[in-house]
Amino acid sequence: MRPARFTARISTRLLAFNFLLVFLPVAGSLYLGAYESRLETAEIRSMTDDARLLASIIAREGSLDAGAVADLLRRWHTDVRFRILDGGGSVVADSRAFAPPQQQHAKGSPRHNTLYRIGAFIVRPIVRLVQPPEPPLEVDFYDNTDHLLGNEVREALRGREGFEKKITAGGHRSVTLYRAVPVIAGGRIIGVVLASQNTFPILQDLYAVRLGILRIFVASLLAAILVSVFFSTTIVKPLRQLRFDARTILDRRGQVRGHFKGSRRQDEIGELSRALERIMRRLDSHVKLVEKFASDVSHEFKNPLASIRTANEMLAEVNDPADRRRFVKMVEQEVARMEKLLTGVREISAIDVQLPREEKQPIAVGELLAKIIDGFRLREGEQVKFEVMTSDEPLVVDASEDRLIQVFENVLDNAVSFSPQGGTLRIAASADGAFVVTRISDEGPGISEAHTTKIFERFFTYRPATARRDSRHTGLGLAIVKAIVEGYGGTIAAISEERGATFEIRLPRRAA
Repeated sequence: MRPARFTARISTRLLAFNFLLVFLPVAGSLYLGAYESRLETAEIRSMTDDARLLASIIAREGSLDAGAVADLLRRWHTDVRFRILDGGGSVVADSRAFAPPQQQHAKGSPRHNTLYRIGAFIVRPIVRLVQPPEPPLEVDFYDNTDHLLGNEVREALRGREGFEKKITAGGHRSVTLYRAVPVIAGGRIIGVVLASQNTFPILQDLYAVRLGILRIFVASLLAAILVSVFFSTTIVKPLRQLRFDARTILDRRGQVRGHFKGSRRQDEIGELSRALERIMRRLDSHVKLVEKFASDVSHEFKNPLASIRTANEMLAEVNDPADRRRFVKMVEQEVARMEKLLTGVREISAIDVQLPREEKQPIAVGELLAKIIDGFRLREGEQVKFEVMTSDEPLVVDASEDRLIQVFENVLDNAVSFSPQGGTLRIAASADGAFVVTRISDEGPGISEAHTTKIFERFFTYRPATARRDSRHTGLGLAIVKAIVEGYGGTIAAISEERGATFEIRLPRRAA
């Protein structure tokens, strides 16, 4: 797997995000180094203050009397070790002789914990890389001699306070801090107060804190892995299933062969899965509709083409002018019929694409019906009568006027063709809540239950013997009406009455 693709995966990003949270304890552990330095500085400051105070007390006596100095150290209760040196660096008195500190043992130290050792092995190279190198320290050998002349003591004998940090002997990985303060009496240096403090107790506390942080780090790491696995199972796996379904939906020829499997999950992935399932159902239905439409168009074109071919063959065999005129007229009629079919096919195919793009405007349904019916009255004369009833309240819809004219004219054409000679068409328009309802009723033979839904299918035609024969009807008029009405969010239904049929058109009403 290529690196770019691997890093682009959601599971990898989730794991990386969780690891970022894990590094917070690591950052805290690294901060302990700065915290240790601050503790060390505070320790030095405390040592210095005590050493200065002790030096001032001895200076008031004016001399380094061993008994007096020893008695002073005996009464000086502190964890800091004080040694009083004479002008040659020899020890006059040592506070350890009077209050020896507790022995410090590394046994049981957090540093000997296995987890701590593993963490130190991993972190130590990082610390060395981040922190600048420090100069090496000397090893503390003051415990083995009574003559102390280190750099800090020499500084104090010159009249300046001296400081030194040395590695504690014994392998405890701690250091010993030394502060040397001169004892000045009568304008001359009579000795040195040397204060020392081992950092081992501080290190032990820091080791314990580091071990605690390391345990938190390990627990956080395990939690991050578990959370990543959980999300990979609950998020990545369903997405992979969606990807697999998407790949298997179409075959090599682009034909729909599968479906998205709906999910019962209540999260966004479940919603996406169900949305894709609905889209595929609609797409599959649309594809089947297109295939059926193409098959129906092919079937409808076969009859006029067969008639044209037959008439053409007969024209070559007959010589009688009357017969030739009859066959030529047949060809013209069938060509006209094909032109109507092509016009209807083009119209119904364009509705789905053009209807959402067409500009809508407020249309008063009552006024539009009155204008359309006036035209029908002029065309039909006394053959069909028209009765119109419209509500007094505003019946306004948002639509294209040309499309609504197409809807009402197609339904009225169909009703007129089924009306008996001298029959009456009743048109009623009214408001019904959020819809404008238009009902067009005729007095024809009615519609059988088997045909109440089929009449809106493309190319479906059924004309009883009592209905008027009309070559203008191609079986696409009501299908076009249904496509337009549903495109505007409405419905159309056919209802068979005791006498005749009623078409009910419901269109969303424009808000006042």
